[in-house]
Amino acid sequence: MSLAEVRFLVSLAEPDDIPYLKREPVGLREASLRAIAHLVDNGLMELGDLEALPSTDSRSDDEQRRRPPPVRFRPWPLDNQKALERVRREWWDPERELDPGNICWLQNTPSGDQVAERIEAARGT
Repeated sequence: MSLAEVRFLVSLAEPDDIPYLKREPVGLREASLRAIAHLVDNGLMELGDLEALPSTDSRSDDEQRRRPPPVRFRPWPLDNQKALERVRREWWDPERELDPGNICWLQNTPSGDQVAERIEAARGT
């Protein structure tokens, strides 16, 4: 999950009728950082980057360009506190455009997957 997705999902969780793009940027960034800290501190997600893998695709170059390259998640070699500090430091401007992957990626841990499965089961999805 990208940081942009986190910010958007946090905006949906806030209990008011202010459209996403009109929300106060500092408050939305801070709420997003609190949510990330909660998930990371509870071992549900980890922070890192995506790295491109060498392609073993035998399709033509044109066909390969139409599909995203294979990637894998690479966790940052930092403890949780340092990883959270890095996100806060790099996301210093709350109005910064967040393109997928330009600060960090978040990935569920096995515990995070279990919690997600229980939530989906409770919702019947």
